[in-house]
Order: sequence, then structure tokens, then C-alpha cells
Amino acid sequence: MGEDQPPAAVPAGGDGRGSAAGLPTGEGRAIGEERPVGELGYVEAAGELDAIIAELDRGVVDVDVLEERLCRAVEIVEELDRRIRGARQRVNSILPRLEVAARGDEEEPSGQP
Repeated sequence: MGEDQPPAAVPAGGDGRGSAAGLPTGEGRAIGEERPVGELGYVEAAGELDAIIAELDRGVVDVDVLEERLCRAVEIVEELDRRIRGARQRVNSILPRLEVAARGDEEEPSGQP
């Protein structure tokens, strides 16, 4: 490659195998070594998913790591969906108590005067 030609676009790391979507990795981890999805916070996981999608949209993913990126994206989507469903169930279990508290009742009516 001549000095006047720019290098081909590749994800962070320079070898096409940077961290997921070119995101910086945590201390002590090599580039390309990702934390398990279950260890990521919701916002962090959603951000990584956004970055993977952007990377795929730009077309800078090396064909050798395309499957890896897609599998990571699916893993993140499944984890985020699991968390959303769990949060929805917890909120739905709390709402009746909130409604009782909003009415000013100390406990739910038991049918007795």
C-alpha cells in the first residue's frame, strides 16, 4: 500500500477483530475479549448493541468476524428482553399496592364493615 492511500476501514483494534463494535474494553482485558452480557448494565448493553448495529451499517465488519458480531447482538437483545419482561412483572406486582396507597387505605378491603 502506498503512503498516499488511506488504510482500509476496520473496527477498533486495527485488525478487524477489535472489541465489540469498536468499544473500548475494560481494564485487564485484551481487545476483542468481551464481558459476558449478563455482567453488563442495561444501558451499557444497549449501547454496545447500538454500536454493533452502527458498525454493521457502516460495513466495516471483517467478514471473518461478522458471525461473531451478529451472535453477540442476538445475545444482547435476548438479555435486554429478559430484563424488560422481568421489570414489567415486578412493576405489575407493585401497582396494586400503589393503588391502595393512593386511595389512602391501610389494607385492601376484606369485605367486612
